[in-house]
Amino acid sequence: MQCEEKDMPAFGLMGMLMHKMMNRAKDMYREFDLNKSQAGILFTLHHSDSMSQKELAARLNVTPPSITSSIQKMEKEGYLTRHPDPADQRIMRLTLTEKGESCIKGVYAVAEQMEELMFRGMTREEIMLFKRLLFQIRDNLNEK
Repeated sequence: MQCEEKDMPAFGLMGMLMHKMMNRAKDMYREFDLNKSQAGILFTLHHSDSMSQKELAARLNVTPPSITSSIQKMEKEGYLTRHPDPADQRIMRLTLTEKGESCIKGVYAVAEQMEELMFRGMTREEIMLFKRLLFQIRDNLNEK
């Protein structure tokens, strides 16, 4: 059974759009030798002095083990460092290096390009409404 686009459930349409957006962003981040997960890590750490892997995972809404390989690769490539928490030596804190900080401009540039592409032909009011609706969907999904 084939479903016409206009009859597609919103859930399916959102999944299809996310897939298209992630593929486009992947191409754009390739210039910086980053994937979207790593770009999210850079962006999140940029807005904090340092954080533990557990705090970072919570902020990104993923499990700590799911970002372990990205963190290891980013540390190896010089984007971030790990150091013991002064208050609790068992906790490793993540901090951006100069290389990581210098990459932030590129991450923001990709985000701006994606926004321009996604919202082309929409008014400022339509964009604001769309974002409000996305926050409402997020809040609905957070309910237990």
